[in-house]
Amino acid sequence: MAARVYDFNLAKVQDVLVFHLRSRRRESTVSDLVAGTGLPTYQVEQGLKGVLAEYAGHLKVSESGELIYYFPWPMRSTLRGFGPAFRRGFRAFLSGGAAVLSFVFKAWIVVMLVGYFLVFVAVALAALVGGFAITVAGNRGGRDRRRGPSGSGQGMYLVMRLLEFVMRMWFWSNLTGTARGRQPREPGKPFYRSVFSFVFGDPDPNREYDGALTRHALAYTRAHRGVITLEEVMAMTGREPDSAQQLLNRWLVEFGGDPRATDAGTVVYAFPELLRTTAAEQQSFSAAASSAAAPARTVVTFSSNKPRTNGWIIFLNLFNLLFGGYFLFVSLAPQAAAQVGPNFSYLQQVAGALLAAAGLANPAPLLAWGLGVVPLAFSALLYLVPLFRRRRLARRNEAIRTEGLARRIYASVLANPARVDPREVRPLGGRVDPARFEAVRGRIFDRFAGAKSAEPEALPDGGFVYRFADVEREQADLEQYRASIDLAKLETGPTVFDSGT
Repeated sequence: MAARVYDFNLAKVQDVLVFHLRSRRRESTVSDLVAGTGLPTYQVEQGLKGVLAEYAGHLKVSESGELIYYFPWPMRSTLRGFGPAFRRGFRAFLSGGAAVLSFVFKAWIVVMLVGYFLVFVAVALAALVGGFAITVAGNRGGRDRRRGPSGSGQGMYLVMRLLEFVMRMWFWSNLTGTARGRQPREPGKPFYRSVFSFVFGDPDPNREYDGALTRHALAYTRAHRGVITLEEVMAMTGREPDSAQQLLNRWLVEFGGDPRATDAGTVVYAFPELLRTTAAEQQSFSAAASSAAAPARTVVTFSSNKPRTNGWIIFLNLFNLLFGGYFLFVSLAPQAAAQVGPNFSYLQQVAGALLAAAGLANPAPLLAWGLGVVPLAFSALLYLVPLFRRRRLARRNEAIRTEGLARRIYASVLANPARVDPREVRPLGGRVDPARFEAVRGRIFDRFAGAKSAEPEALPDGGFVYRFADVEREQADLEQYRASIDLAKLETGPTVFDSGT
């Protein structure tokens, strides 16, 4: 759900405006700042009041009555004293605190993963060493070797079989990385980031997409005389008509636009306020923005880790899962554990003896909770979260691929509406095409053709092409309407007043 125009963080808006003004180093109108930042007109107007006062800006008035904002270079805050310094420090503290909390959370996951692995390995090694020592001592005492291994020897045998099974798991978890060749170590990437990447994924590569799309749409509209159509927004975004219309309606509110109808009945969306700037500025965005490609959402990868790194994480977590399940099972169901084998609980007995030697009077609760419930629950979540994330990511990526294909289809129609052959929109290969490419392509073409009453024409080879007559007529009408707009009337003109002089 999009944020409301009148409900916004004023300090954040002012920070964005200051950053943009510093990058421009020249005079700006409200429309320049709206197009440059992608912020709604109302937010820019409100934010400029505080920026103008804090950074000693000048107000100029052009011959046409347009306000022009000018800030001496370099832009420096004029606010001094404890209050402003405290607010700046508090914002920096909040930003740094969020980074620290994020680091602590990631480090805690790694401590749990690696820490429990080391604890369980230590218990297993203690069981092996202890069992071996008892077996050797019993043999020296003259016990009959033909009776087979003693109770401790049987327990040691069980631990060895368990470790053997774990080693097989390790081999399996690294099989993928080995099959692809020796993977180089990821330079500069700490292990805690690799674990976090496996569980929760990496930062969303599309997190800046909405802002970039808005800025591109505003630049495109300025470059086309302040006018844009629904079909152009569809080709820009890949959205279907209803979704593209909702986006246009939001832009109308945020940037002071209004729908209009040409004399021929074509519906266009005009944003005249975006054109209120200098003649030099109009020439600059007309020359550059019209040819710029629209931003596109990219397919999100499950993890940026190497396969071998993910294999190690899987191995460590599975090791903890098995040992945690073992300790919980033996603690909650000792009789069932005894039925599995007479020395099945040997490993737990060793862990209990170690805790008793450390001074713990009653180690049973710690064995059940500390070595059973906690690692078992943690390991299960460490598998469930990536599992659900992978399924959700698959649906999201399919939507991104479909959106990309729709952009190509709508653009091909607008480029030549007189003759559109669906077969000319071919797969690009790799991971950018929908799973069922031809079916998705046909569905998008059919919907758009139905909405625009396109006329199909059969071809001798069994295929067919579309003629979008309505789009063809609307395109011609749109060009005439844009050509009729007099940009000179929207120029600011020379300055007639400057508050800085």
